[in-house]
This record gives sequence, structure tokens and C-alpha cells, in this order.
Amino acid sequence: MFVVAEGAVLVDCGGSPVQKLRRAGVDARALGCVVITHVHPDHAYGLPALLQNLLLLGRTEPLPILCRPEHVEPLRSVLAAFQLWERPGMFALLLRGIEPGPGAPALELGPLVLTTAPNAHGSMPNFAVRVDVRPRGASVVYSSDTEPCESVVALAHGADTLIHEATFPARDRGRFGAHSTAEEAGMIAARAGVRRLILAHIEADYHAEVEALAAEARRHFGGVVEIAQELVPYPL
Repeated sequence: MFVVAEGAVLVDCGGSPVQKLRRAGVDARALGCVVITHVHPDHAYGLPALLQNLLLLGRTEPLPILCRPEHVEPLRSVLAAFQLWERPGMFALLLRGIEPGPGAPALELGPLVLTTAPNAHGSMPNFAVRVDVRPRGASVVYSSDTEPCESVVALAHGADTLIHEATFPARDRGRFGAHSTAEEAGMIAARAGVRRLILAHIEADYHAEVEALAAEARRHFGGVVEIAQELVPYPL
């Protein structure tokens, strides 16, 4: 979630989104856009609940929803199954597929400029997201779910903060396909030249050893390494 005076951008949508936004001090009615990086359940299954709650909260403004072109129809089908697509009396849903890669920004909201790049998540089309805050120059990159890949290195080049998945430790490399270890996240951060690395998407089996995962990343990256914390603000 990226929040500015002009509104907020929600990147991926897990369970109980409105309740979590409230706990984070964000008014869900201020959403300016929702971005879905890919349609694995943990990244998209909260979208119907979000839209239903926004309807109940009285939203009337259209809501842009950005995704990969391959995911426009699957998301439309899910929303139709919940009777949220083209529902009479509902605010407009502007579901739009965007081709990830260099070129024009995918979204601009106040000082936020969002660009994307394809990543490597097996057979699932996916993209990483970069948000630049202009004119200040602050920037953050979110890898989404991915193996280590050159496109994320390029997207994160010179960014202040990289939020990179670290699903498991190096000792279990190969347990999960199309994901990264904490060690690999550290390597990507070092190559991209970022200031801070935030490790995210840690598999539940490893929640008791998050500090060890941070230490693993630090062996390859000399900047700040943190473990992502839910509902904690990260000022840029």
C-alpha cells in the first residue's frame, strides 16, 4: 500500500482488506487504484471482499484495477461469480491489462509514478512494481513472487528500498519452485544498489527463524536488511 495526500494505491489484495486498511489507519474509500501482480490466491483472493465493502461504504467513484493482460478475464470471472461485475448501482470497475516492461508509466497518482517489469514466477505471468515519488526522488520496488531475475535487478537499480520475497532459506533451495531464498534476495539487492532490503513472503515454516533469514541476506548485502511487518508504515 502506497499512501499520499491524493489517495492510495493497493498492490495485491489478500484477505480482510478493509479491516487491515483500517488497522493501518487508511480509509479504504481513499483508494485510487488496485494493482494485482498475479492471480495466485494469496495475492488476489481478497479483491471481491474489498469491492463488496467499498460498495457498502458508499463508494461511487470508478476504481481502476490494473493487472497483467492475461488476468483480465480470470479476474472478471471471479468478480462475476460474486455478482460484482456490472452489478446494477455499483461504482464502475475499470479493469485494465498492462504490458509490463520499459515505457510509459502504468499509473500516476499525485507524486506517485508506478512502473512495472516482468519477473520469473514459473508458468504464472507476473510482474514486479516500482513506485517513484516525484520530485523527491524516493523510490521503492516490490518484487512480487519470483525467482532471482535480471528484470527485477534492472527495475530496482538505484531505488531506495527493495521489498523482495524470501520464501525460504538457502539450505532448502528447490523446496518451492519459482521463488527466492533470503540469500538470493540479498544478492539481488546488492546488484541493484539499493539502500534498504525488506524481506517478505516468508513461508510459514520459517517464521520462527526470520532473524536467521535476515542474517543470510546480510552476508551478501551491506545495506539495511529488515523483515516486513504487517501494518507497519515505512516512510520514504
